Parts: sequence; structure tokens; C-alpha cells
Amino acid sequence: MQSLAEFHTKTTNQLFSIDHSNIWHPFTQEKLYPTKFLVKSAKNEMLNVIDETGKETQLIDGVSSWWVNIHGHCNKYINEKIKEQIDKLEHVMFAGFTHEPAIELVDRVRRILPRVDMTNLHDTAPTLNRAFFSDNGSTSVEVAIKMATQFWHNQNFENKKRIIAFKDSYHGDTVGGMSTSGTFMNSAFKSLMFPVDFVSSPAPNFGRRDKNLSIAEHELFIEKEIEKAGKQSIKEIEKLLELHPNKFSCIIIEPLIQGSGGMKFHSVEFLRSLRKLSRENNILLIADEVFTGFGRTGDDFACKEAIIVPDIICLSKALTGGYLPMGLTFCTDEIYEAFYSDSRLKAFFHGHSYTANPLACTAGIASFDLYTKEKRLDDVKFINSKMIQALKMPDLLLHPLVRNIRIMGAVAVVELETQKESNYFDEFGPMLYQKFLSKGILLRPLGNTLYFMPPYTISVSALEYCLKTIKEVISELEYTV
Repeated sequence: MQSLAEFHTKTTNQLFSIDHSNIWHPFTQEKLYPTKFLVKSAKNEMLNVIDETGKETQLIDGVSSWWVNIHGHCNKYINEKIKEQIDKLEHVMFAGFTHEPAIELVDRVRRILPRVDMTNLHDTAPTLNRAFFSDNGSTSVEVAIKMATQFWHNQNFENKKRIIAFKDSYHGDTVGGMSTSGTFMNSAFKSLMFPVDFVSSPAPNFGRRDKNLSIAEHELFIEKEIEKAGKQSIKEIEKLLELHPNKFSCIIIEPLIQGSGGMKFHSVEFLRSLRKLSRENNILLIADEVFTGFGRTGDDFACKEAIIVPDIICLSKALTGGYLPMGLTFCTDEIYEAFYSDSRLKAFFHGHSYTANPLACTAGIASFDLYTKEKRLDDVKFINSKMIQALKMPDLLLHPLVRNIRIMGAVAVVELETQKESNYFDEFGPMLYQKFLSKGILLRPLGNTLYFMPPYTISVSALEYCLKTIKEVISELEYTV
């Protein structure tokens, strides 16, 4: 048996050899793209890495480590809080027990959840008071779908089982998450998935740009396309409701931005129309804010931007500041009360061994402290202004290989021209990924859709370097594609 000390004497080459022989990495065709970097440490927005040759370098984390890290890596305050907690309580079962970190985290988060609904101003908006813990974004969605389904079952509305979701959406990799996702990723698992009614995305797919349009005309064209796509989605939902009256349990949506489906933006007007329609037809609205939650779109939550209150909201990713896996699914008191019963059969039979893990809760509390006390939304506004100044410029907007540029909150997207529809498998993706790595930036394009979403605490110099490099790389593309 090899000792720990012996393992730590292994060369970088030996470590890579073990990795390639034994580890299976996510969302990766490893025959084509084997692991290239070993991360030794990280601080703020910087990753300290070693490649297979033993060369050490630094990479700017331009994707917030898959959208989770908002305060930078190895944040001293979060580190200290986790260290304090680990000597008090590392974990305990959460059925029949509770603990202070879980109570405090839920109490803090619920206070900033959406509370005002402009589609329902004459009545009291539902309050998202009840929280159910899970382990990640996918499971927070799984909880929401099961919660919505059982809500109607517990009240003997056995016909209300159908679910509405959107094309190009992504809600995770559990069976419920896959079933409600309208992406290409799940074709191998169709036999496992339950039926869902999909409608057109409220975020349009843009074709090749009309080069005869001025910048202002093109921006207006984009606005009209977004408006048109939203109206089309609502129209399709209305048709479903006519065909299957009183049969739908819930509608699930990624509010304002469809993430993995191509960083596609839709409008606040659409969300308001959807909220109004769901309420009028007695259908629960699930807002999957796993990606958009905690400031990414410019407000605490995308639903706040739209001034709506969903019936259920799913949170993860930035919830713990990128430290530990955790999901939270908040629902209204009305939903909770359908489970609160003398009948044990009406209980919500869902849970995980690590439900409400105290260390993850503590990371969440510390992250929340930083988010509020250090005014992270101001950081997002600053990043947004820098993105607009750098990328919404004539030389880039009129570049022959730029289809469109869209910016919301701390998310910048450059969709590049391709010979076909925008596609995750477009060869732009791997090529751009390598180009940016060579320039010291970690970006992971979705095919021909390049996106940049750094930690909110990224230094001004690193932010400006990333934006400058994005412009330079795009300007060089006409010579390489």
C-alpha cells in the first residue's frame, strides 16, 4: 500500500498519468480533449496551474469555475468561517434534527428573495418562505419538480401532471432535470425520461447578420426578435392550455438567461406574461435560478429584475460562493401546507445523506455576508459598464464574424458567425478555448457562442486584460477561420 508521503513525491507527469488512466471528467470527450492542466492553488481570480511538461503558469478564471465563484478563490473570510465550524459540527442527519447554520442560512437568503409581483399588485404576492435543502443545482430542480407534482397529488388533483418547459433550456442531469431540459445532451437517455410539453424558447436563435443594417438598426432588430420569440412562446403555451385544460402542474424556466443552451437572453416582459398566464390557469411557476441567482443578471435574482414572484425558486452555484455543493429550493407557504398533514403519506419523501451539511451552510452564510456587506451588486454594475465600454464598440459590432453581442449584468456573450445555426459542437469552441488558454484566460465557449462571466471581485487590471484579449482574438479570427 502506497503511503500518502510517497504519493506527494510523484512528478507532475506521473500525476497526469494516473488522471488519464483512472478519472472520467465531466462534459468532455476525453479521447479528443484530455486534461491539460493540474491546478495547484488559486487566489482571487487566478488559478495557478502546471501543464503536462511541468511548466507553471497562471490562468484568469473567466467562467467563475462553472459559474459558482463570485468572491474569488480562497477567500480569507469564508475560509475562516469554515474552519471555525469544522470543530463544532461537521455533519448530522437532517431528519428530526436541525442546526444553527441551516437555520441562519435560510433566514438570510429568504429575506432577499423576490417579494413584489407587478402582475399581481392588487393581491398579496405569494411569499417564498419554505426552504428544502439538497446537494446541487440539478437536485434543487428535481426537488422543485417533485414538489410541484405532489402538491397537486396531495390535494387529489390527479389530472394535473403535465409539465411545460422550453426548448434550449437546461435544468441539470438528474432524470427530472434532463426530462425538462430542451438541449441536445440527453438523447441517450430518452427511454428514462418522462414526457414534457416543450414550447419555443422565448430567446430567439439568430441567423446570419444582415450586413446592410447599421448598428442601431441591428440592435433594434434584436429587440424585436426577442419580443417576437416571447410572444410566440406565450402563444404556444396558450394553445397547450386549450388542448389540455386543467392538466398542467407546473411551468419551469431559466429566467432571463438560458445558460447551457447558448447563453440566450429573453425579456422581463415575457417573464411577466408567463407569470400572469400561470397564475390565471392555476399552474405553478418554477424559476430555475441556479445560474442567475445572487447577482449574475444585475439584481439579486432574475425574477427581481422582472418584478415577479414565482411559486418555487431553485438556487445553487453561487449560494456557497463556489466552496461546497449545496442546493436550496424555496416554495410558498401554500405549497408547504399541502404537505403538512396528519397523514404520513402526504410527507415529501425526498432527501440526501448530506442534506443541509453544516459546513456547506456555513460557507453559504459567509458568502451571503460578503455578498451583502461588500455590496457585490455594485461590483456587478461596474463589470457590466466595463463590458459595455469594451465590447459594444463599432469595430466589434460590425466585425464580419460577429453575429451579435449581448450583455446582461456580469455576463458578456459574443455569438460568432457560423455556416449553420449556433451549435454547441461548432468547431469555434475548441479552437477559441485553446486560443484563450494560450493567452492566460480560462473561457469555455458553447460552440460558436463565446461567453465571459468572471468572479465579481476580479481586479480591474484582469478584467480589462480579459476584455482587451477577447477583442484581439475576435479581430484575428478572419485570418484563422
